[in-house]
Amino acid sequence: MKFNLIPLIALIAPMLLASDASAQCRKFSKKRVVTSLQGGQTIDQITAGHLGRGESAAALIEVETTGVVDLIISTHPDLGEVAFHVVDTKGAKLASGHLEGSVENLPLDVEADVDLIVHISSEMPSSPYVPIGCVSLATTQIIPNEMDILSGQ
Repeated sequence: MKFNLIPLIALIAPMLLASDASAQCRKFSKKRVVTSLQGGQTIDQITAGHLGRGESAAALIEVETTGVVDLIISTHPDLGEVAFHVVDTKGAKLASGHLEGSVENLPLDVEADVDLIVHISSEMPSSPYVPIGCVSLATTQIIPNEMDILSGQ
């Protein structure tokens, strides 16, 4: 019996490429988000994905407690100017703006169990080549220092 490897390779190659691209995006996200954290902050939730120039995507971020949530948005420079809009599941507009290959840190007042919807759209390509880049979203929380007896907490 003769076994042909070409169909098997053709089947496995896209899965390996997607896995490698996903790993690169996770690495990009960790590097960009972790370096933007300030003292006492830790990552609460993080999500990342690839976006082509001229494409848009949305993410739902769960909110469990009332208060201020820091939302970090990071985009790859290949995406050009990226517009973002943040609303909650009640329809309230919380933030919007543009960034280009940078990291934006947005403190948002949120209510418990009213989740956030983040919509991201990249500018249209100016040539037939369509660059692809990573977009990452994260929320942070401040972990109090339990050994800090001076703050009275």
